Amino acid sequence: MSDQTPYTRMKTLHKGEGLLLLPNAWDVPSAQAFAAARFNLIGTSSWAVAAMLGYPDGEQIPFETLLMVAERIALNTNAMISVDIEAGYAADIEGVCANVTRVMAAGAVGINFEDSLKGDTKGLIDTQMQVDRIRAIKALRNASGDPVFLNARTDGFLVLKDNPRAALTETLKRAEAYAAAGADCLFVPFLKDEELIGELTRVCPLPVNLLALPGVTDLALLQDLGVKRVSLGNGVFDIAVARHRALATDIKSMTKLDSLFA
Repeated sequence: MSDQTPYTRMKTLHKGEGLLLLPNAWDVPSAQAFAAARFNLIGTSSWAVAAMLGYPDGEQIPFETLLMVAERIALNTNAMISVDIEAGYAADIEGVCANVTRVMAAGAVGINFEDSLKGDTKGLIDTQMQVDRIRAIKALRNASGDPVFLNARTDGFLVLKDNPRAALTETLKRAEAYAAAGADCLFVPFLKDEELIGELTRVCPLPVNLLALPGVTDLALLQDLGVKRVSLGNGVFDIAVARHRALATDIKSMTKLDSLFA
């Protein structure tokens, strides 16, 4: 793989027979820990990055701040980095493409790009609009000679969570459209049902990426079902925060601090 570009290396990781486990970092120390554990590809978690700095998820963190975090992670690790840019932090195609260019200049190889509406409006971006955005991003990056690995997130199983069958139908429709537009992978968070996972992977034209959740934890089973990538999302961040709180409680009751330096 040494002769491959970072983009083709990422493509190769998603084409193998094995399952790709993607850890999601939120700062330099967390990214360095994953890199030290020999993860070749590290994603960022939009939720965790925002929470680290006191913002809610959903593009509430300023894009400049997100960009700074991504750049610091890329500069301080030797792994390939995929940055979660949510829905692109812009209302128009030109703005989204400009933001992707800046993320790539910061050191990213891939992006996570979703089709959820932001703000008070709930639902999914119009399929054709999202297709146009994906196509424009891919065309711009291909023309630049620095292509981006685009993980197209679709949120049918969030928006239509009470009707899984309808969610699968919507997901498959969008999978076909996003693949034709040039997407490299399909991220389907909140899909848990084994039967529906198998149905999706059998006909999806793109490698399928799931989110690790309670009930979505058996990596061998997921691989057998045809899943190609599993993301940890904000799971590790949540554990780190819980452990920090427990440590803070312990420190409060200490009469000696020896255990902090053992």
